[in-house]
This record gives sequence, structure tokens and C-alpha cells, in this order.
Amino acid sequence: MPKITKRFVDGLSAADAGRIVRDDDLAGFAIRRNNDGSLTYLVEYRAGRGRSFPTRRISLGRHGALTPDEARRAAKQMLARVAGGEDPAAERAGRRREPTVRDVLITALEQHWKPKRRASTAKVFEEMINRTLIPAFGAIRVTDLSRSQVRGWHAAQTHRPRASNHELAVLRKALSLAISDELIVDNPARGIPLHPEGSRDRIPSDEELRGIWIELTGTALRLEATTLIKLLILTGCRTGEWQTARWSDVDLQRGILSLRAENTKVGVRHVPLPEPALALIGALPRRSDFILCNDVGNGPITKDNIRRTWEAVRGKVGAPDLRLHDLRHGFATRGASLGANALILRDALGHKTLAMTGRYVSRQNSAVRDLSSAIGQEIFEIINETGAIL
Repeated sequence: MPKITKRFVDGLSAADAGRIVRDDDLAGFAIRRNNDGSLTYLVEYRAGRGRSFPTRRISLGRHGALTPDEARRAAKQMLARVAGGEDPAAERAGRRREPTVRDVLITALEQHWKPKRRASTAKVFEEMINRTLIPAFGAIRVTDLSRSQVRGWHAAQTHRPRASNHELAVLRKALSLAISDELIVDNPARGIPLHPEGSRDRIPSDEELRGIWIELTGTALRLEATTLIKLLILTGCRTGEWQTARWSDVDLQRGILSLRAENTKVGVRHVPLPEPALALIGALPRRSDFILCNDVGNGPITKDNIRRTWEAVRGKVGAPDLRLHDLRHGFATRGASLGANALILRDALGHKTLAMTGRYVSRQNSAVRDLSSAIGQEIFEIINETGAIL
């Protein structure tokens, strides 16, 4: 058997494809010529004393990435471990079976959030996982994930503090479940300071509402997206509540939108619609089961379509910091200025605290309708001071 040197390796030809050449100086050290022409350095050993134990073969790396001398040194170190009773090949196979951070996140999604949270909440978590957490950490084996890696990623997210704080919380919970499953003993996402988020309350001014409404009437913008934003202004609903609303959910005669339990934070909710909102809905074509439909198929308008339309509109109005959710703040503030008491306003907005005051809702339906109609009508009158149309 030859000694594996650079000269010997350079002399291996294509005719040697598939051949394993063992070193005559270091027992267990070998090289293989692969079918693709590459060369791989190997270590061979028995996983125990005696011929009854199986022979293991483990790759050290490719020629080029390693020189023959470097491969020989690595082989000596591995064979020394074998002599000490270790089984590097079995350890490596075990590492390949070890779950990654991606596996932990998907397990948490399928076994914790989807069965135990509202569908809309689980969907938000799923989007966070697929959009950010898997690209950032998914390929890392869960036992290799370090606190410094998580801290470094989070520290680089200063441009999106609120989103990254939420993503960190999702990662922390998934790793906490991994501890419960005895996959890890410590949570590397715990104890990392959150980004300061500051106040998120932003109430659109009357001038901004007028400007937004005028821009929304532009023919260059998509009808469903502009209508959705107008309905947010007039009703104070959440974006997802209108995005997922179906024609079967709205009663134009009674002026009621019945929100499904899976699309709200408080279960089934009935939203009184002011006359301007009813006019907007009545003018829409019925091309889908959804009131505000997608371009193709039978699905709702996409978040991307809504986001692009909103960014274009708020940019033209000169309010780049205004969020869609701030339109809900504007509705609530308008209601308070009209003298609504807290309970009626909570009913009108569908706040989560209604779970504790649900028995009052039936007694407040008339007041909620009056309030919603008054707010929507007042906002519409403010907008129409410039002569804007639906």
C-alpha cells in the first residue's frame, strides 16, 4: 500500500474512480476517488474491540479543502478518540438526526399554536416563522443555537423593533417547548432585552382623512383595496375583519356586518354599518364569495395589495408614519368626542374586554348602532367638505 502524499494524490487517474486507497503508514487513513473526479479523505476503524464489531468509515473532507498532511493530522486525532472508546461515526449520525431550529419552530406551530390559538393568531405566527425565523435560524441544530446568535440577530433589527420583539417572543416560546421535550436544557432566547417601541398611538387629523379619501377615489388604484381602506375609516374595524368578510356575512337591508368568530378577537360580532359604508359595499361587483376579493380565484384581497395601496396613498398625503390601524384610533377618538361611554365604545370597536362584559352587549345594540352611525356619518361629512365622492 502506498503512503498518501501530494504526489500520490496528484497521480490518481479517472480509472481509479470508486477505488479506496489505504495508507501504508497510518492504519485507518485512506483516500477515495469519487465518480465525479473529486477525492475524499477517509478514516476507517472498528467500533469496538474484536472482529465482531462493525467497521465504520467516516469522511474527513475533500482534497483541496484539505491537503494530505492536514488530512493525516485529522485522521490521527480521530483515531485517538476511537482508541479512547469513542465512536465518531455514530456521533455524527446522531447529529444528523438532531432536530434543527426549523424543526422546533414547526413542531411548536403544529402542536401548540394551531391547536390552542385562534386560526388568525396561528397564521400570524406561521408568517413570522416562515418569513423571518427560519431564514435566520432554521438550519442551525437546536443544541448549537447560542444566546449570542439570537442577541446579535435581534440587535440588528432596530429598524423594525415591534416586529422583531414579537418574533423573539415566538422563538422564545418554541425553545421553551423544546426544553419541555428535553431537546435542550437552556433557552438561548430568554433574557434578551426588547427594543423600545415607543408610543404607537397616532390619530389621523381631519385634513389627513380628507386627503386620504381624495386619493382613494383615484381611478388608478385598485377598487377593492381603496374600498377596504374607506371602510376602515368609516367603521373602525380591524383590517383582517374586512379582508375576510364574505357577502354572506353582510345584511345590506338591516345594515349589519356579522363577523365570524375565527376572524375577530372576541368571537362572533355584529358591526352596524353607517349609510356611507353601505353605499360603498353596494357599489362593489360580486366576483367572489369575499366582499373584497383577490384578482384571481375565490380568495380575499391579499395583504400585499392592501399594503401597496396604503403606502401609495399615505405617501401622497404626506403621512408616511400613519398606519392602517391608526384609522381605528381615529374612529375611537371620534366616538369618545361624541360622548360615548366606555362600554358602548368597547362594543362598537369589538375590544377583547367584551369577553368579560358579553352579557351587556344585547342591551347595548341600539346604542352601538347609533354611535357607529354617528361616527361614520360625521367622518364622512368631514371628508366631503371638499366635495369628495364615494
